[in-house]
Amino acid sequence: MTTTDPAQTSDKLADDRPDDRNRRGPILIRPATIDDARAIAEIGVLGWQAAYRGMLCADFLAGLSIGAREVAWTMALESDPDRAAPTWVAERDGRVVGYVSSGPPRDEDLSAPTAEVYAIYVLPAEWRSGAGRALLISAASHWHACGAGEVVLWVLEDNLASRSFYEAMGWRPDGARQSVVLGGTMVTEVRYRTRAGGPNP
Repeated sequence: MTTTDPAQTSDKLADDRPDDRNRRGPILIRPATIDDARAIAEIGVLGWQAAYRGMLCADFLAGLSIGAREVAWTMALESDPDRAAPTWVAERDGRVVGYVSSGPPRDEDLSAPTAEVYAIYVLPAEWRSGAGRALLISAASHWHACGAGEVVLWVLEDNLASRSFYEAMGWRPDGARQSVVLGGTMVTEVRYRTRAGGPNP
């Protein structure tokens, strides 16, 4: 894994198509601020615990620290005032329910004008609400506006729910694979990519 800070991972969790939960307020996508660090940390921990149950060690997932991630996210957001590696949050009814982080590609075989989605997570209670879709579209559209031709991301090979989500939005595996150790478990990740013009709406 080529992670640059503890709050970013090379795997992601996303949701699927909207369902009747959209009877609540609409989803607002906005740039993340330092004040969002705690919410982002909580979403990351809850997302890992729900998405990777059965894939990663149960003790490792139970021991994930929201506090440590909050510190890491505060530092990351403070150190990027020019938004070279932008993060967005999804907000519904005044509550942050998901986030996506992105930036320049970290793989040696990729270079500008390619961008990378480092992490995308949504609160489990908001899966299939449309939040993940809106976040992913926002990130891809941003990088398209910045001149990137493609966007890539890494996902656990066994994370079939997220892979199906990405594929439904037009992302495709590009053949790249890597083995990484997460919480003492060796897992395989596969890389997906899409045109930066934005996934399918």
